[in-house]
This record gives sequence, C-alpha cells and structure tokens, in this order.
Amino acid sequence: MSAPKTLQFKPLHPTFAAEVEGLDFSKPIPDSVIAEVQEGIDRYGVLVFRQANMDNDTHVSFTRRFGELDSMPFIRRRGRFPDQPHLFDVSNLDDSGEIVKTSDRAITLLKKGNELWHADMQYHPRRDKYSMLRAVELPPKGSGGETEFADSRTAYDDLSEDWKDRLENVVCDCSLLHNRRSAAPDLYRDVDPYDWSISHFKAVYPHEGSGRKNLYVTSYTYRFQGYSVEESQRMIRELIEHGSQPKYVYRLTWEQPGDAVMWDNTAVWHRALDASEYIFKYPRDMRRTNTFDNGPYAWGENEVGKDWKVQLPKDPLVHEG
Repeated sequence: MSAPKTLQFKPLHPTFAAEVEGLDFSKPIPDSVIAEVQEGIDRYGVLVFRQANMDNDTHVSFTRRFGELDSMPFIRRRGRFPDQPHLFDVSNLDDSGEIVKTSDRAITLLKKGNELWHADMQYHPRRDKYSMLRAVELPPKGSGGETEFADSRTAYDDLSEDWKDRLENVVCDCSLLHNRRSAAPDLYRDVDPYDWSISHFKAVYPHEGSGRKNLYVTSYTYRFQGYSVEESQRMIRELIEHGSQPKYVYRLTWEQPGDAVMWDNTAVWHRALDASEYIFKYPRDMRRTNTFDNGPYAWGENEVGKDWKVQLPKDPLVHEG
C-alpha cells in the first residue's frame, strides 16, 4: 500500500504548469515529498509555489535536492551575493541594493535577450535542467514583470510529420551572441557568432522524466547543421512561432513577494516580458538557482566533460566607435 500524498497539484493550463499546495519551506522537507515534487515537475514542466517565503539558504538547499548546482557567472558586476555563487541575481538592483538607473546603453540592450524564448544555458556545453526563481520584492501590479512559459513538448507533439522527419537528428549551433543581437540588432553588428562561443544540441531530445519528445529550438539557435544560416533562421522562426502560440503558453503573474516558480528547461521554454514600465522606477528583486542536467543528453552533441563558459566581445557596440 503506497503512502498518502502530501502535495496537491492544481493545473494552471490545459497541457502543462501546476500550482503546488501543501509544501512548507520553513520545515525540513523529507525525501518522500521531494519525490512528489519530482513527479510533478516531470509531468507539468512548471511548478508554482505561492508564498513559499524562502530565504537564500533555503532556496539554494531546496534546489540542490534536484541536482548539481550551476553558478552565477560574474559578468560586468560581481552581484549582491558573492558568498553564495549558486544564487543568480536577476534583479534590477545594483550591488548596494539600489535601483540601477544606468545610462549604459549596452547593459540595457543586453538584457533584452531575456525577452526572447529560451532555455537556460543552452549556449553552454552542458545544459541546465531545473531553474527556480523567487520574488523577494516586486514592482506595483500592472507595471510588468510577468514571466511566460511555453509547452515545448506539446508543441513538438503537434508538429506535422514532415517537420518531425526534417528535425530528426538535426544538430543546432547555439549562440548567446546571436540571441542578444536578435533582441537588439545594434549589438555585435558585423560580428560572426562562429568566431565566439558555440554549443551544439539536437533540435529534438526525449524528455527524461516523461519519455515524451521535446522541441529544443529556441532564440539561442543560430543555425541547423546542414542548412545555410538564412534557411536555418527561416525554419527557426517558424518553429518558435509554432511553439509560442497562445494555446501552448502560460503567463505567470507574480502575486506577492515570496512566490516562487520551478521549471524544467528540457521540457519548456520561457521568457521575461517587457521591463520598460518598471526597470528604472521600481525595485524588482528576483533570485534564481539552476541545476546542471545530469541525464543522458546533458552535454548534447558537445564533448562530454569539456566544460567552458561563454565568451563574448568585451564591447558589444565597438562598431559605433
């Protein structure tokens, strides 16, 4: 006889995403409850925890239960949590906790890449599996800051057989530079992404937790091997437009500080919505943890064990002089 379940999963969308009830982050969480969360994330791809009210240590330790933790790269700034390298500072605050009111055009443009559909760290040789994002401080309601998710497993299911045949075993060349330039064409003008960091992942992989196939084509995908850049980009746009139709998308509205969301980057895409309404006016203190993928497709088509961090030109606007 199986033990009674502790958690309840309330579906938020017809095909994926659920709100989790019954988990108290202020108390030790037994392995049996972690197993229920694992079952839920495998099924739904996105789990929302309202009023989880975690502190930094709890956030990090909970995520660690699901795999080896990735670390925050120190790019352009050290971050507010230098002693907690596994905590990604994705706020609009500077290292002193004040709202960033920068006039640095490059920094402003670089952040726009997060508004395109993506899967975390697809541009590294070892991809990330789970992400967990929590709200510590939020802008007033109605001023933006929502997060959207797309059900890339169901999007794959609904592809035509012709598309499925074309994508079988196709390898994607993935580039952070391409994503940033796609979102803000003034960045990296005339720079060839192949002169910088490129990772390689197939367009489709089986999802380890469910056995379903997942469409792993996002804004980081620059080219399909065997196709020209131009033909690849046409195909990629068509696939992302298909996978981001409203019937595949769930929009998460952050209701109050303390809310958290966990998602599986090998089962869904996500993006931040336009931040222009709040970014220089109201604090939005968001913190994220990520785990590396430790499954059979973790390294994609990259050399297993040969890890590296993405490299980009130091000045993304050098062409402007």
